[in-house]
Amino acid sequence: MKKVVRTAAMIALLFTTTVGMANEPKLSVVPNENVKSFVYELDAQSGRTTIKFTDAEQNVIFFETVEEGGYAKKFDLSNLKDGLYFFKSEDDLTSVAYTIKVEGSDVEVIDRKENSKPVFRVEGEMVFLNLLNLDSEDVDIKVYDSSNRLVFSEKREGEMVIEKAFDFTKAYEGEYTLVVRDSKETYYKAVTVN
Repeated sequence: MKKVVRTAAMIALLFTTTVGMANEPKLSVVPNENVKSFVYELDAQSGRTTIKFTDAEQNVIFFETVEEGGYAKKFDLSNLKDGLYFFKSEDDLTSVAYTIKVEGSDVEVIDRKENSKPVFRVEGEMVFLNLLNLDSEDVDIKVYDSSNRLVFSEKREGEMVIEKAFDFTKAYEGEYTLVVRDSKETYYKAVTVN
């Protein structure tokens, strides 16, 4: 009986791991001497994803917005000059940036950076902030009013999970901007108080 339970547990763990990995975007270089290319696959993504491919001068080579559903595209790099190129995939929760080196007939992914974005949830006059801060770096949280006056400021140090609730029930009517700055990016959320 113990063996059956252990086998069932292993199958459940394997299934959970496979499903979890299916959500991760994949970028792979196609091994072919005659064709400089890479393939980008996005399986079972949640929500809207933007895909952007740029050169070192930030000129956009390719841009597309993908709605829900599977996505796969092969990028032909045979007409590109040697140099560095940047590929970025971004959805509501994360952004994944790749640095791609093109040299002669070789294409190589030399860097991959993944960044978790803060999640803002609005319920009535309350705004809830959640941020997964894997590096435990300092995070600055600020709120500005429509006249660009600072109405709230807080610095979180050494926390991996940052949670904060903002109560706008007694705030003056108008537009407010929540600003969250981690070690990599700055994020903004507009809030209207009626």
